[in-house]
Amino acid sequence: MRFVSFETKPHAKYSYGIEWDGKIVIIAELLEDTQLVKKPPSSMADFIEYHEFIIPLIYENWSTWFESGLLAEFAVPSESVKLLAPFPRPLREVICLGLNYEEHIDQNSKATGCPYQLPEVPVFFAKPASSVIGSNDYIHLDPTLTNKLDYEIELGIVIGKRGKNIPVSAAMDHVFGYTILNDISARDLQFRVSQFYQGKGLDTFCPIGPAIVDKGEITDPHSLFMTLRVNGEVRQQISTSSMLFKIPEIIAAISEGFTLEPGDIIATATPGGCGYASNPPGFLKDGDVVECEIQPIGVLTNKVKKIDRIYEL
Repeated sequence: MRFVSFETKPHAKYSYGIEWDGKIVIIAELLEDTQLVKKPPSSMADFIEYHEFIIPLIYENWSTWFESGLLAEFAVPSESVKLLAPFPRPLREVICLGLNYEEHIDQNSKATGCPYQLPEVPVFFAKPASSVIGSNDYIHLDPTLTNKLDYEIELGIVIGKRGKNIPVSAAMDHVFGYTILNDISARDLQFRVSQFYQGKGLDTFCPIGPAIVDKGEITDPHSLFMTLRVNGEVRQQISTSSMLFKIPEIIAAISEGFTLEPGDIIATATPGGCGYASNPPGFLKDGDVVECEIQPIGVLTNKVKKIDRIYEL
């Protein structure tokens, strides 16, 4: 199943649902009408919290709902709504992994002069929840802050079950599904200090989407093909089989002494081909369209928009 969050009009309270036959089935309203769940989850985060109970009910009743017309009754045409990030405002920061593809490590070494060295353990950092946007939202380019705006396609893991000190053998039990993430980075801000937070954490610097595909639809997340295009030109392309640290290792490492919660998002790092490491460098500019594609998840599309700095309250 493909899960999405959406709004029917600007700034309306958002809903979540399942993509189906060119429509989006509004799950909360359907569950309320059928009274299968006493208090249906009101958001994607709540849905994932209780998905182990609710998803079996959906699978069990889907054919009956279809035949009775209930699915159509509680569905809206996909083109009539605005898709949001799966979590329009995540409950916590997005957990990011760095240096997980050898090609990227090699190119980073050549571009920055850092020693070429494969990491012995996963390297983590974070992007603030306020940086998250959805597909078709604008990536903001403030020229007073950066002239080196860059892209990074990444497979995102969505955690479905709480856990701490999770062993590698149990790690996949804690996965709900997968999404696409673009780790937008202001390289001049990122490299002027030793910490990545500002350079990777500005507003609009974390496009996520267009959907979450539950893990049952993806039998092997380490055999997915990732492609990033800028204005139709391929900039990054690789299989997730090239990850140095596989998903169970990543989950086990980040959960050491740290409780993962349902709805947490983990970005699994980017391959080579980033703008700053290209020859010549290829940074994003006003009007550029960035497409991040991982099938069967879909295509995450965002356009770069130059903005003026203003004081906001």
